[in-house]
Amino acid sequence: MSENALSPYSVLMSVYAKDRPEYLDAAIASMAAQTVPFRDMVVVCDGPLTDGLDKVLDDWKWELDGRLTLHRLPENGGLGAALAAGLPLCRCDVVARMDADDVSRPDRCRILLGKMAADGLDLVGGAIEEFDREPGDMGSVRAVPLEKGDIDT
Repeated sequence: MSENALSPYSVLMSVYAKDRPEYLDAAIASMAAQTVPFRDMVVVCDGPLTDGLDKVLDDWKWELDGRLTLHRLPENGGLGAALAAGLPLCRCDVVARMDADDVSRPDRCRILLGKMAADGLDLVGGAIEEFDREPGDMGSVRAVPLEKGDIDT
């Protein structure tokens, strides 16, 4: 399937004061390096952030040249409230969800969007590799069910 046939997508992420700037930077960088580029990224700042987190966001806002929207909440309300505030700001119907410490493989979105298109799916996900300081350092992959019957139970 050609990349042109894949749905355009937004990225939605929440960040709060206890997140680490280096992880946030790596998370955004991993999405900026996707083989199928996102149309826009919405980052919800869940309450006041540290100077380090603000610097990372400022740097990426410039780097992504209009594709990064920052939405600042005055106080921390939790992940659910932050995502609920950010979802309406996403420009696309398809949204890739990221945590501020997630690092995606470069072909993550190409694979997931391809699966959505090929199988007529509305929701897709994948296994995650847990890490401490950098991907691969724990050797732990959390697999998720792959078949509909396994997911429904």
